[in-house]
Amino acid sequence: MIARRVAFVCLGAIVAVWQPGKAVAEAGSGVGDSERFGDIGGLHAYGIEQIFQLGIDTGCGEGRFCPDDPISRAEMAAWLYRATARLDGVPPPPTPQDETAPGLSDMPDSTWYGHYARWAAANGVITAPGGVFNPNSPVTRAEAAVMFTAAFGHLAPADEIQEVFADTDYTSATGAIEGIHAAGLTKGCATNPLRYCPYQPITRAQTATMLARAIQRAEPTIGLIVNKPQAARGYTLLYSRNARIVYLIDSLGRYVHKWELPGHIRVAELLENGNLLTSYRQSLDTGTFVTEFDRASNIVWEYTVEGFHHDFLKLPNGNILLLMSGRMTSQDAIAVGADPRYMVPDEVRYDYLREVKPTGPNSSDIVWEWSVLDHLIQDNTPTAPNYGAIAGNPQRIHINYLFGDNSDTLPRHVAYINAIDYNPVLDYIMLSSRSYSELWIIDHNTTTEEAAGPKGDLLYRWGNPRVYGAGDYQDQQLFGQHDTQWIPHDLPGAGNVLIFNNGTEFTVPPRRYSTIDEIILPDLQGRTYPQTRTLAFAPPGHIWTYTAPKPADFYAYQGSGTQRLPNGNTQICEATSGTIFQVTSGGELVWKYINPTYRGRPKIQGESSQTPTYRAPWYPPDYPGLKDMELTPKGPIEQYR
Repeated sequence: MIARRVAFVCLGAIVAVWQPGKAVAEAGSGVGDSERFGDIGGLHAYGIEQIFQLGIDTGCGEGRFCPDDPISRAEMAAWLYRATARLDGVPPPPTPQDETAPGLSDMPDSTWYGHYARWAAANGVITAPGGVFNPNSPVTRAEAAVMFTAAFGHLAPADEIQEVFADTDYTSATGAIEGIHAAGLTKGCATNPLRYCPYQPITRAQTATMLARAIQRAEPTIGLIVNKPQAARGYTLLYSRNARIVYLIDSLGRYVHKWELPGHIRVAELLENGNLLTSYRQSLDTGTFVTEFDRASNIVWEYTVEGFHHDFLKLPNGNILLLMSGRMTSQDAIAVGADPRYMVPDEVRYDYLREVKPTGPNSSDIVWEWSVLDHLIQDNTPTAPNYGAIAGNPQRIHINYLFGDNSDTLPRHVAYINAIDYNPVLDYIMLSSRSYSELWIIDHNTTTEEAAGPKGDLLYRWGNPRVYGAGDYQDQQLFGQHDTQWIPHDLPGAGNVLIFNNGTEFTVPPRRYSTIDEIILPDLQGRTYPQTRTLAFAPPGHIWTYTAPKPADFYAYQGSGTQRLPNGNTQICEATSGTIFQVTSGGELVWKYINPTYRGRPKIQGESSQTPTYRAPWYPPDYPGLKDMELTPKGPIEQYR
């Protein structure tokens, strides 16, 4: 395989054209009929125009391209030579000569294609057994796949055969065919079933389209960017915020299933029963529905709720735990101890949890609740409830932390929880408070009445000890974090806590970069975590962290998620840019994928991507929810001109 360095990228209808010493952009023809050749149009017109603009082929004469003619081995050698030379940034010489190339018995020196054939044979792009090149023989579609993966360093045969096409099971070119399919060069020759037609001659038009896509794919801006052998193989749930489509993609960036939903997606999760649990809004102006869909996108269960936000969780008992937001007036907030100096005449929001038990397709019973309002502390108003010393009550939540000198940390929303997680062994719930820059652990093994009392107080908190008077700015560890979670028992780091530590503009000094942090929780003493009334909860820092080589290159100021994988890698979703990637425990980037949609609409390769992607959960191939699911790859989501 020949390594290639990219010198240009085709973007939409802009094509790069060679001029001495530089590549410059000119307006090119868009998709549609060609104005240059009288015998082409439709599907392959764009690819043909591209390779003409790039000087790879000028047609077959008299204003024709001969699109349906098979491409010969000599022509293929010339096209691949010219394409790869341009990717190196060097134009092919007008009269190619190569005295070091091997001799070919059927290649007279006077032929126009002699140099190209010798180059192809010398580099293993087109084989010539026994020195016989057969320049005039047509290239089959299977042979073309092998030639493309041999010529272009950014293409490669599939490392795992997925049997994408119904007619490639027993060909030696199957890996190459699936490789160019994964890269978006081809969608096959027929559907129902999906076929590639490996033994058919490939036409000049088909070759032009594949070649244009290969050049475009040389430096992708969306879709699969990096895929190293160390990456964990599995499936990722992909959706962009406010889209109506949820995709399931494989490790090669191909979608294998999709759900088309009736509203704008907020959060989605693949359940162990194979259904999709989502929160969505029917329009951007309506309330949120928490809904379970089957694989065919039919509604199985739905809960219409006012105040739901950010996160939900399906518990082992089948109940759904919801993160809710309540509202109170400023006067109500003052009544529970909020400092009136920082109140304005509008509402104050607060968070609470609600557990519901589905009882029918459109009905549920509320079986448990826990509210932030029941666990406040304040030292501002002696006559108000919950008055006491902040430092002496770390099990309670300081309501006035949000105001005064911390008013930039999302004021007037007490707690602003953005994630929930559940530990089935301990029956504990973990909460991520963005506005307090802390994670909290509470006991779920309570009744609603008990949850409103001391049994519902915080068992553990970590990330910002100054909130409860046990530290200062320099002791802060978390900064507007998301997706705090226990690492499951069967994964590396089991029992530890993994955190997407976003960073924020509002600390002193600002922290304008993100990290992934892993901490070890202190040992439980009975059902409580050890802590003194004057010192911060342990640990003093993290045991593992991921930071980009240049920290500012990895910065998601909102949203985002992370997940420990079975091979020890960590998958990360950077919400603001829609970038999903895997790193090893040593911090090496081994897989990277950029969301190629905008509100669910596939983008064209070459377009830039800034697609908010709240989370992107990963599932192993043996995940129960994938059992019996049709996982045949459908190709990349992104489109290719």
